[in-house]
Amino acid sequence: MKKMVSGLFLMNLLFAGNAFAHDLSVKYGADIKADDKKVMESVLNEVSTLLPDKMKEGLPKDLEIKIGALTAHKVIPDEVCSSTTGHSVDKKDVKLTDRPFVYGQYSQYKNVLTINTPVLIELAKGKEKSKRINCQHKSLYDQAIATMVHELTHAYDFNNGRISNSIEYIRRAGFKKGLLKTKNKNIEAMRSADVYELVNIAESFAVNMEYFAMDPEFFCRKPSMFNYFKQLFDVDPYPTRTCSVNNTVMVTTQSNGYVPTALDASRVYRIDYLLASPGKGFSSGFGHSMFRIVMCAPERFDAITNKMIPATPFGKKCLEDKMFHLVVSYRANVEDATLNYMKGMFGGYPSMLFILNFGDVLDEYNRDELRDVVSYPLTLPAKEREEFVLRVKEEHWNYRGSYKFVNNNCAVESYDLLKSALDRSQLNDKSSVSPKGVLEDLDALNFLSVKSTEIEIYKAKTDQIVLAYKVAYGYKMKNEKDDKVAVQKFVDESTTGARMDRFQKFTKTTIADSELNTQIALLKERLVVASSFSVMEQQILRTLALKYRKQAADMFTNTKDEKIKELMKETGAAFAQSFAGLSNNGYGIPFADEMVTKEDLAAKAATGAEAMAKAEKMLRELMPNEFTALESINKNIQVYNSFSLSVRKEFRAKLDEYVHTVLKNLTRDDYTRDILVSAAGGDAGSLKKVRELLGKDLVTDKEILDVKLKKLIQEVL
Repeated sequence: MKKMVSGLFLMNLLFAGNAFAHDLSVKYGADIKADDKKVMESVLNEVSTLLPDKMKEGLPKDLEIKIGALTAHKVIPDEVCSSTTGHSVDKKDVKLTDRPFVYGQYSQYKNVLTINTPVLIELAKGKEKSKRINCQHKSLYDQAIATMVHELTHAYDFNNGRISNSIEYIRRAGFKKGLLKTKNKNIEAMRSADVYELVNIAESFAVNMEYFAMDPEFFCRKPSMFNYFKQLFDVDPYPTRTCSVNNTVMVTTQSNGYVPTALDASRVYRIDYLLASPGKGFSSGFGHSMFRIVMCAPERFDAITNKMIPATPFGKKCLEDKMFHLVVSYRANVEDATLNYMKGMFGGYPSMLFILNFGDVLDEYNRDELRDVVSYPLTLPAKEREEFVLRVKEEHWNYRGSYKFVNNNCAVESYDLLKSALDRSQLNDKSSVSPKGVLEDLDALNFLSVKSTEIEIYKAKTDQIVLAYKVAYGYKMKNEKDDKVAVQKFVDESTTGARMDRFQKFTKTTIADSELNTQIALLKERLVVASSFSVMEQQILRTLALKYRKQAADMFTNTKDEKIKELMKETGAAFAQSFAGLSNNGYGIPFADEMVTKEDLAAKAATGAEAMAKAEKMLRELMPNEFTALESINKNIQVYNSFSLSVRKEFRAKLDEYVHTVLKNLTRDDYTRDILVSAAGGDAGSLKKVRELLGKDLVTDKEILDVKLKKLIQEVL
């Protein structure tokens, strides 16, 4: 691609003999003035250098160019960066005074490209004298040049069977083909280069072509879209670009809000289809579709060299690096909106692509909602893993759709993400509105195998809850199905007071005087029972909080109370903007210098906290009984934990006394004393023998570590 040359310079060349005449097949309207024609000729020279040869070859022959007043404007208006300006394709006649500013218009039926008069005036000024703007193509001159690229793209599109309406482009652009027309899913795009691309699929195609042809940074900001145009036209217009795709994404965490995290395709070992089992609620009754990105740790300890070395991304060892694994999840419904239930109420309804920590997701489903999570490895080669990651970044920073449980839920969104990332024709005719349906399709198409030995199942913590129910409340276990039903019934129907009464009866039981080792065993059992009361109470708290969260969301969604509506609007706006505000300027994937600083993140967190405090205050007024119930459960937990702490202290004291007594006795025999001496010196075999003499069931490795045991031995020697 030749470097862009100013319009004035090209005009001089034209006057000197038209040395660099363009190769576009165009003609001019009969009423076009000679001076205007000269300007257009120089402009077409410039535009010709921007367009790929394949596109120029595909333009309709004898395209007629006209200059005319498409609106009542005398110049390109100052509000050029607003959504009211654009282009039109075969638009019906409307009074000029009623039209927002329009750059140009292409009529496919007449094969006529009309340029609005103010655009020609700006082109005649040339690039150097053009006004700078802080959006889109950065100057009014380049906006005008982009107009030519845009309208010629329409001409190419219509002359080649509506390429913009192909399934491949529709997916890349974030649209959805319906029965009657193609609709935009990304209705509130967060970082669009030009919101005019959201109007319809033809405008999306033309707008993105502007940036492909004119912006060297287009690849770095919209890599999957760039790759589509590169493949379509078989050209890279800026092969010597200096930018690179920013790997930073914002991971939503339970405790720290948004955390900047590197999502580097070179560290991705595998991508899995992640499926959460169905929950109790209607919105989660079919499960939840997600993707798990198995990221390798950036470095790993090498036992041979005794150094930290960069981790290889191609080994199964990466499956152990779970703290680095990320989850890609479209979320919008009340149950799966975000990990924080308050944020879920106020900020989770628009469908967005969240990136989460794998550990947080397991906690959310396995512990909080008692749902299984299954990870199915996708059979994607390295190139497709890279394309998937690029698409994830684009969606993460720009997508903001509208959640609909029936036809735009997590399954649909996840399926569309995979389709838009991969160039696989076998996916074209496939669709599903259920997570299980997506799983079955991917299995049938060999993207995964439901019989694979590499499938990982993360079971709900039901067994732990059932065991706690048995220990604390004397439940007699039967079978997995009946046990789960019994626990759920107890969680739903038991009262805070009744559970506390049962606990108080337990605390009044005493341990009879007996041998020291017997007392220790009984204290250990007592500690397990006390902990089981706490485990059950915490599960009840999580379950009830989830229930009240849904009630609050339903109430707020269906309310007619203007005060509540205003709060919803205010708080919702705070959280809606919180993500969009994580980057400034530009479009698509932000560059590193466009990301907010850590100080900005802290300020946004403080603002979010203020909004949440205000929302919680109103919730307390609207749901006093529910908040009282949650606080009562919290008080129970505090009592249970306080008692457990006192039992643990008593247990530790008795245990230390017992160990000291036994060790003292062992020093009186030469054989056992020699063992103690060796153990004190750190001999592993001797330490093991000492533990056997203490009683391994009574004094476990967790209760007294080797370091402390050696210290106790040294004290008695």
